[in-house]
Amino acid sequence: MQIMSDNALTTVGTVRRWLALILEGGAAAAFMVMLVSLILQVFFRYVFEALAPWTEELARYACIWTVFLGTAFCYEEGTHIKLDFILTKASGKAISRILQPANILVTSAFVVVVFYGSILLVKVGWADTATTLPVRMGMVYLVVPISMACIALFGILRSIEAIAGGSNRDVKRVPLTKTTEEGRQCS
Repeated sequence: MQIMSDNALTTVGTVRRWLALILEGGAAAAFMVMLVSLILQVFFRYVFEALAPWTEELARYACIWTVFLGTAFCYEEGTHIKLDFILTKASGKAISRILQPANILVTSAFVVVVFYGSILLVKVGWADTATTLPVRMGMVYLVVPISMACIALFGILRSIEAIAGGSNRDVKRVPLTKTTEEGRQCS
């Protein structure tokens, strides 16, 4: 039974796809900043024989942003680290109907705790400035509540789809080569 119209489910799916695309782009940009910073560090050290300590610090902060934006993206894609031993061994839809809400509940509790702690961390970080860069540490830590909020939003959108009785999981990847199975997500 489908409670929501197909149009509403399409809207939920579109929001999920756009948010996933933004997160993926942000993680890729942060990774590129990290990569360029590390290349500059090597270049300064071996070509100019000079130290550029800001490159190491920038690379570290870009890595933090890459990890947390990538974590939220992977949560949506379903490619994050998870223990699904019980889910794979469970047979029948009755057990799956019990385990799926339990999974959402545990994930939600984790997200709430980390979100609350990260807000406190950001508040404390606004008073500090990075050692070699003119950046407030609160800006560095801001990615943690952003990531947790995105994970929570993905969970809410999935719940809406589940309650509505439909699913619009069109965030599939197109395989880069013909060696992967047809229809399988690439990660």
